[in-house]
Amino acid sequence: MMSSSFDLRNIPESIYKYFEDSSFKTCSLKSSGLESGFFTFSGLVYIKSGRFSMSMPQNNMETIYSFVIEPQRWLGSVSLLGLPSPVVLINEIEKTELLYIPTKELIQIADNNPMVYKWLLNIATDNFPKWFQAHLIAFSTRETRVLYCLTTLLPLEVSNNNQTEINISQQKISDICGLSRPRVNEVLKLLEQQEVLLLSHKKIQITNINKFFKKLDDANLSIYDPRTQRI
Repeated sequence: MMSSSFDLRNIPESIYKYFEDSSFKTCSLKSSGLESGFFTFSGLVYIKSGRFSMSMPQNNMETIYSFVIEPQRWLGSVSLLGLPSPVVLINEIEKTELLYIPTKELIQIADNNPMVYKWLLNIATDNFPKWFQAHLIAFSTRETRVLYCLTTLLPLEVSNNNQTEINISQQKISDICGLSRPRVNEVLKLLEQQEVLLLSHKKIQITNINKFFKKLDDANLSIYDPRTQRI
């Protein structure tokens, strides 16, 4: 039987059957070939546990658009909807377990069951706000980029004024934000001086959620505001 953590909401029977039959296998990012430098992302992924960031470079490779993929979410399928497959870099934040359908198998399933295309469109639509918001954040100030990154890494449904911790290194933040590690450190040190957070080895403690969130009030979060998912 499928793991109880598997999201069965509105899943087409043919997709469920693919994962239930003998080919069903839980993968890691590495074993599924999704963590090998920049590559063209296609196929369909379900994140069972863990988190990773997905980064998309501009053509000149000078600007990186990144967003964090949460657990128990679907990702992918855009190439089957007539949209170009993005070139991405995946960076594992927490040990990730996932289910993966390569493009060839996904096309076969969808062609035999046309309603799967409608389901895939809903998945793409659900992910678009994060994709588009990542473009806006990439051209924001360094402080906004770091604050946005940390907000997307917070646990879901944090309580107001409660302290909470993010287990992440400054290098990981650098990779997600597309900023150098020294620039990330400068921003974090400034936020620490402003008593927004506390720094320790591979850990960041947010000391006041309201004060932390307020720092993003002037950011352009018109497409996707990660704070609303965590209140």
